[in-house]
Amino acid sequence: MTTGVTKVCLAGELSPATVPTCRNVIGKAAAQCPVAVIVDLSDLDRAETRSLRVFAKATLKAQQEWSVPVLLCEPGAEIRRGLETFRTLVAVYDHHWQASLAVRAYVPRWVRQRFAPLPESAADARSLIGQACLDWGLPSLRDTARLVASELASNAIRHAATDFDVMASFTGRYLRIAVRDGSPVMPALVERAPTRSSIMPAGSGRGMRIISAAGSHCGVIRVAEGKTVWVLISADR
Repeated sequence: MTTGVTKVCLAGELSPATVPTCRNVIGKAAAQCPVAVIVDLSDLDRAETRSLRVFAKATLKAQQEWSVPVLLCEPGAEIRRGLETFRTLVAVYDHHWQASLAVRAYVPRWVRQRFAPLPESAADARSLIGQACLDWGLPSLRDTARLVASELASNAIRHAATDFDVMASFTGRYLRIAVRDGSPVMPALVERAPTRSSIMPAGSGRGMRIISAAGSHCGVIRVAEGKTVWVLISADR
């Protein structure tokens, strides 16, 4: 996700048997709070009209839970006719570039910058995210966001030792902060904060505990050349 937009490509036949997989793929993409999710239907061969309802439901859920728009693009003639039943519930575009243009029209709040694995990069990442919070009118999230960015960057510097990208986007409901590095080693995510207030040494999982406590949700995704660790901070904090 180098533009803030996640692209999902569907292929084959959409039937009652494959609807759950389709729903889960779109749902997982939206749950990472990208600027938008664009679903490419160009390789979707056939679909029952009732099965196409999954796109209406996925669009509604992504909007209600994450404030993330879902846009469909490049449907075949048969698929497009079937989607007419749900035309008031889904956004359909003939070409991918049209969907991308529609996303840009929203003026998405998105930043991305690459850093070297140097100690000072953690402070630079913290400054990048802090400034984004000010630019996007999120002063109440700034301290938490800066802390999360610093810890994510520090983990990448310490454990991955590769160049890394710091990314952030704001959907209106969640601020998403993510770091992509070049190491395939997956971190051990912590589901809840420690129950005692002792000071933990570096390397003990302290960083991930801080991140888990600060964010509403967190996760990690394998990518072609490493991984992306992401954190969502609720705008209602």
